Amino acid sequence: MKDRSVEKLISLARARNLVQGLVALGVEQIAAAKGLGRLTAADIRACCSCPTLDASLKDGFAVRGQDIASASRENPVQLTLAGFVAAGDHCDITIQQGQAVRIMTGAPIPAGADAVLASEFADSKGDRVIARADACPGRNILARGSDVTAGSRIVLRGTRITPGHLGLLAAAGVTEIPVFRQPKVLVIATGSELALPGEPIAPGQVAASNLVTLAAEVEAMGIHADQLVIRDDLHLLQEKIKPLIDRYDLILTCGGVLDGDKDFTMRAMDNLDVTPVFRRVRMGPGKGVCLGKKNSTWIFNLPGGPPSNHVAFLLLAKPGIQRLAGVEDPFGGYLSPRLDRTLTGQPGWTQIFYGRLGSGGDRRTVSPLSGGSRLQIMARADCLIELSEDQTCARAGAQIQKVWKIR
Repeated sequence: MKDRSVEKLISLARARNLVQGLVALGVEQIAAAKGLGRLTAADIRACCSCPTLDASLKDGFAVRGQDIASASRENPVQLTLAGFVAAGDHCDITIQQGQAVRIMTGAPIPAGADAVLASEFADSKGDRVIARADACPGRNILARGSDVTAGSRIVLRGTRITPGHLGLLAAAGVTEIPVFRQPKVLVIATGSELALPGEPIAPGQVAASNLVTLAAEVEAMGIHADQLVIRDDLHLLQEKIKPLIDRYDLILTCGGVLDGDKDFTMRAMDNLDVTPVFRRVRMGPGKGVCLGKKNSTWIFNLPGGPPSNHVAFLLLAKPGIQRLAGVEDPFGGYLSPRLDRTLTGQPGWTQIFYGRLGSGGDRRTVSPLSGGSRLQIMARADCLIELSEDQTCARAGAQIQKVWKIR
């Protein structure tokens, strides 16, 4: 084995610092309509104003406000109907004194008009319009550019595109947007005892639940994850993984990171010349997590036990994927609620507990979960509670510093 500099059994804070050092993969231009969930790589400016012309907010009559300034139910004002305009029409009508134009919602305001009198306040018969209310200048008119002004900045860099953003971009005439490239991810589960998803589980076998869980966690980020199961064999591990490394930006392996006779993963990493960044972190569960790099591919080696595997992914590997995808600070956004029961930790170690936030989505309290199987607790949890290295006890009612929402 080559002599390499690697940080071993480091603090969670140090591991986070190293993961924060991962750099975004790059930028690509995509159709704006395909941008849902993507992260913008630059500020985006409007290509056109919306609306492009002054437009009517109501069905009614375009008028000169001064012509009907005295109009009321008791004192109606008669106008002459000078035409009709609907949304999408080209309007070449100019309203003169004493005239009105029948207008539909979204239609362009005729020249000379400065207000729209809603239909419920007017009657029309033939070429006559009877106004029974006034309409001050600007009434029921959506001014040109009032939603979006051409050239204005409408979406900031680092914004996660939502359906609302897609509507805004469409209104602003934006057809392409710059986004951070999403990483290509592979999840590998190792173990001769594993049954593939969808296969019957024979006596002595276990389902590859880590593979299913992690692939789903990655998919929940809006990123596809390929999946692979490799049985416990050092030569086979190396043979299968070697040609895959340069095809993916990030690889997650599950299992084989400890020191048992069948724990071949880290030996395979060494034999494949993967440069280690850190090996093992002072946190429980999740201690066995490792990070390495080969060429431009990052490899997170996660423990095989389901809680350890899941916690290591959520606290370190998921933020690593987010960094590659352009997220500036994947370690922000934690909550600080109050505990509803006392927790104890181990000096010098960060302890992690599955929990649930207060009922009804109340984020002011959190309940550590216990009293069930590990997989059942994982399924019930909506957050992780972090008890830092310098905390050996957190009393009921105390505010916990970091709680990570995972659902």
